[in-house]
Amino acid sequence: MNTLTARLAAVAGERPHHPALVCGEERRTYRELWENSARWAAVLGAHAVEPGTRVGYLGRDSAFLVELFYACARTGAVFLPIGSRFTTPEVEHLLDDSGATVLFVQRDFAEAAEALTTAATVLIAEEATGAGDGAGAPAAEGAGDPVVQFYTSGTTGVPKGVVLAHRSFFTVAEALAAAGEDWVDFLPGDTTLVGVPCWHVGGLWWVVQALNAGATVVVMPALSAAGVLALVPRHGVTTMCAPPALLSLILDEPGRRPEALRTLRKIVYGAAPISQTLLRRCIEEIGCALAQIYGLTETGNTAVCLPPAEHYPGNPLLHAAGRPYPGFEVKIVDRSGTALPRGAAGEVCLRTPARMVEYWGRPEATAETLRDGWIHTGDVGHLDESGYVHLRDRVKNMIIRAGENVYPAEVENALHRSPAVADAAVIGIPDDRWGEAVLACVVPAPGHRVSARELRLFLRELLADYKIPTRFVAVEAIPRNGVGKILHRELRAPYWEGRERQLN
Repeated sequence: MNTLTARLAAVAGERPHHPALVCGEERRTYRELWENSARWAAVLGAHAVEPGTRVGYLGRDSAFLVELFYACARTGAVFLPIGSRFTTPEVEHLLDDSGATVLFVQRDFAEAAEALTTAATVLIAEEATGAGDGAGAPAAEGAGDPVVQFYTSGTTGVPKGVVLAHRSFFTVAEALAAAGEDWVDFLPGDTTLVGVPCWHVGGLWWVVQALNAGATVVVMPALSAAGVLALVPRHGVTTMCAPPALLSLILDEPGRRPEALRTLRKIVYGAAPISQTLLRRCIEEIGCALAQIYGLTETGNTAVCLPPAEHYPGNPLLHAAGRPYPGFEVKIVDRSGTALPRGAAGEVCLRTPARMVEYWGRPEATAETLRDGWIHTGDVGHLDESGYVHLRDRVKNMIIRAGENVYPAEVENALHRSPAVADAAVIGIPDDRWGEAVLACVVPAPGHRVSARELRLFLRELLADYKIPTRFVAVEAIPRNGVGKILHRELRAPYWEGRERQLN
């Protein structure tokens, strides 16, 4: 039963009237979620959507997003979630690269959609409601069939489509259940809050885990600390997922009442490293069980976990990312791909049954990342004698700001389009609240000066706001090696001096 359609059908049959989704004033029982996904499947069929067709969604997190995802699963289509903060060029790249033929847009984003140059049929979600009155039997599906395509950037600065199959949403729960472990668990009586946007693998993965278990999911259209503190007591939230940046905002929210979080039994955090100061505050001030997860979009979300039992003050393992789930594997390799002994630093490689199918349309990139069943993460770390993963740095210089991945090459490419910029390099620097801040080192073009305000305004048309540097520094030259590659580590060094690891 490890396909999305089969599992939702089973839960809807077992507890049809139990609340499945809560989003603002919207409510969906499991029966309604099942029936609505069938109606949306009929709408997809009316627009010639077939197995393998890419179907996009541009908008905030909503009950409709979840219904459309399951409608895609029913028809064999591949769901393409697009971040509501993406700019027009970013959205157009995703649509063009994926070959999406249908794009659903929330009404609030209709004006932005009008600016798109795309061959896809654009449908306003609210206006298309009820266009289908049912669907036939779901398309035949297997655990290995693709169901969603997330986009993640890379060292080239060009976002790549990571294709995940149905199995990516089942393997962690199955592995933990088989081993009798409850590191990350979902109970039928739980009410869980999603603290990660659903265009990010962590958000949608979390929603599906809860629905697979028959729990109630509280979805937030716009994430905020105040929103979390209001929704947890209102709905009796028992579990939630969140990046460290959101946890920091929650703890610092003015007027926060300690009892607002008392219904929580577990918080799972990830998407970015957590500072030891923030982790200690979470342990002391929230008081519920905590679990840290680590993984990539390419690994189907989490592959490594620091279990709740390790979250106690003074435990040296709080510096670790965790250990692999039962049946999952980790190895550390050198530049030649040779496995290294415990304690030696090298590239972290993960073997997980949840791993991606491929990078869409990029066989060479797929072969580079996925080798003999192992995902090469691009992260530097080591394994201790007990098999715990400790992260040190990033091979590919990725910046993680408030749980969002920012790739220097993408921002550098955008900066080079400005006539005021002769050369540029982008790095991540420590930030106690957001994990890392984005800093741009800029060589001004002749006759120009570095104006942070003007460059931010320029980049606003090209990049999502979280990718735009918060600081700009004028430099005479960008350090490069003999073949012209930017020496990001050299630029980063002064900002990270004295820190044990090059992640915050």
